[in-house]
Amino acid sequence: MLHLKNNLSKYSLCLVILIVCVIIFSAKHWRKDDKVIAMDVVSYYAYLPATFIFHDIKLEKRETFDKGLFWPEPLPDGNKVIKTSMGMSILYSPFFFISHGIAKLSGDKAYGFTPIYKVGLLASAVFYLFIGLFFLRRTLKNYFSEQIVALTILTTVLGTNLLNYSTYDACMSHVYNFALINTFVWYTIDWYKSPRLFNLLLLGLLSGLITLVRPSNIVVLLFFFIYGISSKETLKQRIGMIFTKFHWFLFMGLAFVIVWIPQIIYWWIITGHFLVNSYPDEQFFWGSPHFIDGLFSYRKGWLVYTPVMIFALLGIPFLFKRLKEFSWAIAIFISVATYIIVSWWCWWYGGSFGMRSYVDYYGILAIPMALFFTILWDYRKYSKILVLNIVFLSLAQNYFFMEKYRRSSLHYDSTTKASFWHSFCHLNPQNGYWELLEKPDYPKALEGIDAIAPENK
Repeated sequence: MLHLKNNLSKYSLCLVILIVCVIIFSAKHWRKDDKVIAMDVVSYYAYLPATFIFHDIKLEKRETFDKGLFWPEPLPDGNKVIKTSMGMSILYSPFFFISHGIAKLSGDKAYGFTPIYKVGLLASAVFYLFIGLFFLRRTLKNYFSEQIVALTILTTVLGTNLLNYSTYDACMSHVYNFALINTFVWYTIDWYKSPRLFNLLLLGLLSGLITLVRPSNIVVLLFFFIYGISSKETLKQRIGMIFTKFHWFLFMGLAFVIVWIPQIIYWWIITGHFLVNSYPDEQFFWGSPHFIDGLFSYRKGWLVYTPVMIFALLGIPFLFKRLKEFSWAIAIFISVATYIIVSWWCWWYGGSFGMRSYVDYYGILAIPMALFFTILWDYRKYSKILVLNIVFLSLAQNYFFMEKYRRSSLHYDSTTKASFWHSFCHLNPQNGYWELLEKPDYPKALEGIDAIAPENK
């Protein structure tokens, strides 16, 4: 029993991975044509088969489109460019090459889109989830008890939409950036304890890769530079340290840029320009962010679909007394990240389960969540039961909502207050449900106008 008590967080990590694997094997999405390599994954993955199988990085050959699945973005100058940056292809690549080798050895169709390649991609998602949880556990164990770390790991994965993006939509970018950002946080803490040039170079490479996967996640650098600042005195010390080691930070910047070199070369080959806006018709509307909608709307409100994250937000004020080194870093980071998320033209992020952009940051938010759980856990004798109930209810609510989403009784972009409550207690849509939906007007949203589609009216 003592061994179990001292290793609860390790067993919780293993349990999470086991549950994720069971869901993936039960779903068998690798057998389905419209799963795994679907939605944004088509673009994330495109660099690998285009380069190493079809030898057609410009996507010019008819055979490429006859055998493969590619959605290039037409640019104003007539060129076709893969819309997303290549960070995900870099993360997929070890598993892609293993799948490609197996396909060739087995005599399978080795053109990048058969089930063996999909199995490889799903395996990559499980691998990066493990990496993310490994570094999250290491971070939390520095500050919290085994029980709290175990409960926080269970809640962070099984009680949030991270579970969906580790299983049914596993190959989207979120579990991968969850892993990278958790690794980045661990090495940030380690660097400030013992500054070494090697670790700073590693942080530069990590932040470059995080940004190459999802450019808006460059915001993680805020966490790095603000971590440990809790007063005017520590702010002055930080500024002094940056000036003292300024040449080190130049090397960090160089490491960041090195990660982007393949992307820059690709853009140069395709367009003759080193920098390309592959989202020419899409933009951020910085002057009209949808804070209330992004957090509380029935269409896609983060705290409506993932209510357990309320406890992470409630934990942030307590950081200023209990864990001062994280206080301003997390408070400013999540505020700026939220502003970026809700300023995007499609603030509900299309067909997705909940506000998926927040999933990348759940490792950072696990710190104030664990702190809030600790405060409740230690408050009174019976408050432990309250924490356990919160965790259990979050797991049950999340899985219930995931199933509703899969069966469309939580619609991917058209949920209203009326439709939400109409079928609330049912997994499947009830009679009259579809008439209560309101589809957003995407062309208007591109102009910064939040409206209902005319066909809905």
